[in-house]
Amino acid sequence: MIRTAILTLSLIGSLAACKPDAAPETVDWLGPDIIWQVQEIDGIAVPEGIEVTLSSPEPGLIAGSSGCNRYNGRIEVDGAIVKVGALAGTRMACAPEAMAVEQRFHSEIGRADRVARSGDALELSRQGVVILRATRQGA
Repeated sequence: MIRTAILTLSLIGSLAACKPDAAPETVDWLGPDIIWQVQEIDGIAVPEGIEVTLSSPEPGLIAGSSGCNRYNGRIEVDGAIVKVGALAGTRMACAPEAMAVEQRFHSEIGRADRVARSGDALELSRQGVVILRATRQGA
């Protein structure tokens, strides 16, 4: 009886050890072929003619245009939780309106803690307040 119990527990332990790690949740809103056009930053519409985009050239990276310059940085996503690391970018000077949009983008994206997607719309928020709204390009 004890021998059967030991064998059973041993078998259960062996099977548990063979179980593959759970696959990370797929992030269907990021990918090399997906580009998001930011429409609004902190409640202010991005002016026509100024391009702010989000994309992910490879897992764990985010890149795009921030209004005047190109940027890239690290991103971590776990379900609806998002964390954007410090961004690096080019340093061209542009018209004051584009520079203001860029500054607002860089200030806000790093504050995001949640992401929600609904169809072709994407929202990044901080403590329940939407800080970036975007639509999928080419959709």
